[in-house]
Amino acid sequence: MPAMRWRPNSRKPWPTRSPRSRTGSSQTNKRYPLACGIGSPGVQAGRTALLYLFGQYQMKKQIIASGLLVLVGGTSSAQSNVTLYGIVDVGLRYGNAATSNANTPSVGSGQQRASRFGFRGTEELGGGLSASFQLESGFNADDGTLGYGNRLFGRQSWVGLNGGFGSIRFGRQTTAVYDVLFTVDPFVINGTGNAQRVFAYGLGKADPLSRADNAVTYSIRLHNGIGFYAGHAFGEKAGSFASNSSDFASVSYVAGAWNVRAAYQHADGVDLGAASTPLGALVGPAHLGSANVNVKSAVVGAVYDLGPVKFHGIYGDTRIGNGGALAMRSYMTGVTVGAGRGTMCASWNRNDIREFRNGVSDQYALDYTYPLSKRTFLYAASGYTKNGGGVRLNSARNGFSGREVETGVRHTF
Repeated sequence: MPAMRWRPNSRKPWPTRSPRSRTGSSQTNKRYPLACGIGSPGVQAGRTALLYLFGQYQMKKQIIASGLLVLVGGTSSAQSNVTLYGIVDVGLRYGNAATSNANTPSVGSGQQRASRFGFRGTEELGGGLSASFQLESGFNADDGTLGYGNRLFGRQSWVGLNGGFGSIRFGRQTTAVYDVLFTVDPFVINGTGNAQRVFAYGLGKADPLSRADNAVTYSIRLHNGIGFYAGHAFGEKAGSFASNSSDFASVSYVAGAWNVRAAYQHADGVDLGAASTPLGALVGPAHLGSANVNVKSAVVGAVYDLGPVKFHGIYGDTRIGNGGALAMRSYMTGVTVGAGRGTMCASWNRNDIREFRNGVSDQYALDYTYPLSKRTFLYAASGYTKNGGGVRLNSARNGFSGREVETGVRHTF
């Protein structure tokens, strides 16, 4: 008797046929007819097992791939990130000679930015801690010689640790006063408007007042825009902890259009007497001919950035000798504006030595920079220095005033 199925909403059943297998046997799958291409329970179970195994295989592949990505990512993050960078700046200079009114043409390096090359890198150590280093060499691109006292890494050479606590660095580093002038000066302490010439805080690019040897520094940047920087440079002279040492500190505030900075520095046992140094040339070597001179310098500066126009200003006070026998007061005002595709900046610097009769030096400068690309620039600059009868800024004799014109190419990499 054929199997019966009840009709919906009816008392009479529907007749059904006995199921047959694909081979024609009526004894196969008597209770489970074929439907939608799905076979018997055995086939269904087999397919289910295969699908399960395939799913497990795919899952294992994903787990293995994820593990490899994590492993590779962890390995790459643990490796150091090292960058090679630099600036090559060379151009023509035409100006008054140091001891006469004759015009002297020359080829110069670092007229707008100091020529340099360096390496810097970081390594993530985990837990928010990282290591960093910087090795930076200054050189003269016009003749290929090393600068900064013929040092291989005369600009910077340090290694340090960074974390939520701030940064600690060990080695040759820039000082707090130098950083203020570098940040605020529109000429970035280079070229015809170089504020480094006027703010008599050191011997120049190789001195212990702009860069400190054997230094340990600490810096931190807080979330409210306030930053701190402090350091001590060890003199490393037998029998005297203070001799040739230096202490410095600065505070900064950066928020909105304002960048305000102040710094103080005290150096012991510094020889500032050489006529070839900016300070010696400024006041004359006869006044600073002895070694072991103490120098105290304080500066405050600010940049107000309105976008197309920036205003710059610095005030400095430097005391030289025991008890501040020689006092210098320095001033700088400047402006940076967009001019076409390029940038123009101008500044006025003054150094006033109250102890000297006619001890005022004024420096005026104008510069225009035109970008050929993001890394290559043309520039032209002009400067004028006026000295009182008792001083010799940018000159080898007192009271001499002069002009200079510079033009060149600067490339960064």
